[in-house]
Amino acid sequence: MLRFDFLPSPAFSVDCDDGRHLLWREAHDEQRIWILPDATATASVAAIIPFDQHLPDRLATTLRLWQRLTGVATAPSAASLTRQQRRRLILMLRALDGHQQQATYRELAATLLDPDVRSQSRRDWLTSSYRSQIIRLVKDAVGRMRGGYRELLSG
Repeated sequence: MLRFDFLPSPAFSVDCDDGRHLLWREAHDEQRIWILPDATATASVAAIIPFDQHLPDRLATTLRLWQRLTGVATAPSAASLTRQQRRRLILMLRALDGHQQQATYRELAATLLDPDVRSQSRRDWLTSSYRSQIIRLVKDAVGRMRGGYRELLSG
């Protein structure tokens, strides 16, 4: 059973000849719904999804809407991660591997981020953004290893 009361009040709603158009906005999400003029509260709900270059995003958005309307949670997939999130998780795993092999932060940064950090002076290395980034990657990777991976499973 669908529960439209799971949705917040729409940011935009307008009645037109072709039905009601609604827009919901949240921090990282936007839902647009078009309700046909002859739809009833007990009518079946369908999604029309164009097969274009945005299909994967449209499917993910449709799944999120379905989850909100039904209250059913599904396990997130690797496809639900952005390219940047996948890249960072891969870097975290590689940094964790190196950290567990006793590699220094500078060695890790040179291998994973920029080989030029090997030639930096000690002072430059201590204030380097690469140093800060690799320390965060290792710290976050260790946290994931110690149970933080569960966040990935909960979406």
